[in-house]
Amino acid sequence: MRRWLPAVLAAFLLIGGLTARGADAEKTLYERLGGQPAIEAVANGLVDRILADNRVNKWFTHAAASNENTNAYKGKLATFLCASFGGPCKYTGPDMIAAHRGRGVTSEAFNAVAQDLVAQLEQLKVPEKEKNQVMAIVGSLKPYIVQSGPSEKRN
Repeated sequence: MRRWLPAVLAAFLLIGGLTARGADAEKTLYERLGGQPAIEAVANGLVDRILADNRVNKWFTHAAASNENTNAYKGKLATFLCASFGGPCKYTGPDMIAAHRGRGVTSEAFNAVAQDLVAQLEQLKVPEKEKNQVMAIVGSLKPYIVQSGPSEKRN
């Protein structure tokens, strides 16, 4: 009986390891990022970066108008990210087309915000796999956010 005990233990550990890997693969991006605290850290840091970024902050004057507006914008962004990354949040704001209609957001501005997002994810030490998934989701929104060329008037 003792001769096969190590084999049984090894099989148990192998199956346990495979199960753990399978469970990790089933986790949502929201869970793999660290849940709501991590989503809020991304949203808060991103908004701070955007408001300080002269390439894009002119599109966020309302959010920068007061601490109350800034905090509200951070909260809405966190809810949007939570929902987009498979979390339990329900985003009830306008869709991306409606939210950006008439704002004159250019491709350059979108790319600048994406750069700010990458910098925030790197500051938070988000693993490469999850960072790439975040950027793929955000990148998929570009056609809905950019509704003008670089020469059109910006609001």
